[in-house]
Amino acid sequence: MSTEKISVTQMNEEITNDCQDLLERITEGLKLYPPEMCEEGLNGTYFLRDSAGQLTAVFKPQDEEGNSIHNPKRIESDPFDDKGILDGEGALREVAAYLIDRESHFCGVPRTTLVEIAHPLFNGQIKTGSIQEFIDNDGASWDIGYSQFPNAEVQKIGILDLRIFNNDRHGGNMLMRIGENGIYQLTPIDHGFSLPSNLAHAWFDWLNWPQSKRPFSEEAKEYIGAIDILKDIETLTPLHIRPECLRTMKISTMLLKKGCSYGLTLFDIGSIISRSIPEEPSQLENWYSNALKEMGLVDGQITNQNEEQNLLQILERIMEKELPRNNNSAVQIIRVN
Repeated sequence: MSTEKISVTQMNEEITNDCQDLLERITEGLKLYPPEMCEEGLNGTYFLRDSAGQLTAVFKPQDEEGNSIHNPKRIESDPFDDKGILDGEGALREVAAYLIDRESHFCGVPRTTLVEIAHPLFNGQIKTGSIQEFIDNDGASWDIGYSQFPNAEVQKIGILDLRIFNNDRHGGNMLMRIGENGIYQLTPIDHGFSLPSNLAHAWFDWLNWPQSKRPFSEEAKEYIGAIDILKDIETLTPLHIRPECLRTMKISTMLLKKGCSYGLTLFDIGSIISRSIPEEPSQLENWYSNALKEMGLVDGQITNQNEEQNLLQILERIMEKELPRNNNSAVQIIRVN
């Protein structure tokens, strides 16, 4: 195979400058092993190997997302639902989840960056997308159920999901691994359906896990208290994520921090964000609607920073009034497909 048509080029190197060794391994591996299509998932996803044949990374091209005509898994008669994320934005979300976790790595998001890949498999096209480090694992969380997972492992993933308003946290995208001490560790992957432009589609499988109903650990509370949403926004600026999507993160992060300060559990906060009945708005959606009404914005359109700041201040006031009343420990969230 000619190596002239094979290349891996990192984009926005100033964003993720800790992936160079990973990209070098992938580049050498592509000379011997072509990208392998992953059968799971809704979008085009490829496994990449190093020169020794070891699985090394997962590549998700932007032009193979959602309803794109290049998505090999797209079904003409069954279009993708609108979850507030446009085709091509999923790869940016993969990188975003890593960037806001990178400094402390509290949540354990694998190394992720944006790249351009040229390979004969892609018929002369240069594919732009996200590369995420492949993590050795013993399966996904739903392979064994949830009872053996430590509270801390569940909480770290739940905290991430609330920060990025994840629309698709299920048992298949929490990888598990048995540590040297025999304790299970969880690694969150697949964050393409996060940072949406609306509040309607949040979903977290851990809502049905008893660990989510237990109090936050002192370490988790300290971590949540230190989250700096303005720093997060600055970190994500080079990704050019839409302002309305960043606003979603501002709202969910404020709820996470406020909820934790009032002693709510992961379950309590997740239940406020997630719809218990798909056709009915969540508590957070209702609070958002009430804030818009108070501002006189019947059409719901936020057009400038002053309006957004006003909205966030009203939401903060609503949260401070409502959160002390929220103890949803007896509520069971059941997903209806």
